[in-house]
Amino acid sequence: MKFSSRDRGITLVELLVVVVIVAIVAMQIIPSFTRLLSASDRHSEISDLITLINLARNTAVYEQTTVTLCPVDGTSHCSRDWNLPLVAFRDPERTRTVATPSQIIWQRQTNNIGKIHGATGIHTYFRFNSSGLAYGAIGNITWCPDNGDSTLAAQIRINMGGRPTLAKDRDGDGIVEDSEGNPVVCS
Repeated sequence: MKFSSRDRGITLVELLVVVVIVAIVAMQIIPSFTRLLSASDRHSEISDLITLINLARNTAVYEQTTVTLCPVDGTSHCSRDWNLPLVAFRDPERTRTVATPSQIIWQRQTNNIGKIHGATGIHTYFRFNSSGLAYGAIGNITWCPDNGDSTLAAQIRINMGGRPTLAKDRDGDGIVEDSEGNPVVCS
């Protein structure tokens, strides 16, 4: 069978048409894919934080001791910088200090996919007593993505019972509301 020079490949015009179609499809898919990855990061972060809170509370009840959950600075004291490693530790003397490694129940390292802000009133920590209650150390933890997109923000509230609950978007604007009904703002 003989092939003419026309039957040997594709023309430059055909190649350009295919490249343009691929570029158009890619432009439609990439933002959706990026949003999907951001939503996955949010879910992972919130799941880790809720697990840490529940572990701290459950350990306090199971071991009948006081457990503190806070960001710990380089001197092993609770800090106000919630982007430091978060540590749940046995704190029977209520010193808010990790004196020995045996006190540590779990430590959550920081990552670079978002920022955490803890609102604990005058405290720098959450504390659970032997009944699992969070007397005097209630508040919330807000997670915001690095890009500051408030529609991806999440907030975990810790009530006096020591239970974490997720904030909800009650007005349907795509942004969860804080405990006062205001949209959570990422800055």
